[in-house]
Amino acid sequence: MLSSDPGFKAVIRKAVVGVILAAAPLALSACGFHTVYGDHSLSGKPSTRSQMASVSIDIIPDRIGQMLRNNLIDRFYQDDGRPVKPDYRLNVRMNSYKEDLGIQRDATATRARLHVMADYQLIDNKTGKTLYRTSSRSIVSYDISEAQYSTMVTEQDAYDRALTELAEEITTRLSLYFDRGSVVQSAKDK
Repeated sequence: MLSSDPGFKAVIRKAVVGVILAAAPLALSACGFHTVYGDHSLSGKPSTRSQMASVSIDIIPDRIGQMLRNNLIDRFYQDDGRPVKPDYRLNVRMNSYKEDLGIQRDATATRARLHVMADYQLIDNKTGKTLYRTSSRSIVSYDISEAQYSTMVTEQDAYDRALTELAEEITTRLSLYFDRGSVVQSAKDK
């Protein structure tokens, strides 16, 4: 009998899995799911990636501000480089502080927690109007050793990790803002 053949069952199993994998994207698109960075050319709206590339990033003071700005530049301008005539401007204000943890009897700390906060706003260059305003923060911790150089390196690594997290969150939030804007706009057009 054909149905008891192990080879036949394997072929049927592969066919069922293939049908499920082929139907999954259709089912997701039917419920409104779409990729944020996907191609929106069918809807006639600019892609999220092209909108992100049309944002100029203001100078952020201090060393950690420069590092955050560089992280954002790496994420925003992947294809065509910096915009010549940007449509938007991103203004970021930063604040950071450290708190000592794990205090020993001799009042020395063995661990520290680093808090890095960023308040930012997206400004339309044509109107000067603030389109989106929010804040993000990152909290990372690191060990404090008796060797000063080791502590300096781990603190710098903590700053690097915190700024990478902030850059990712800012990029994600602005991407979602642009994506939702195009979804809202295309719903108004219908």
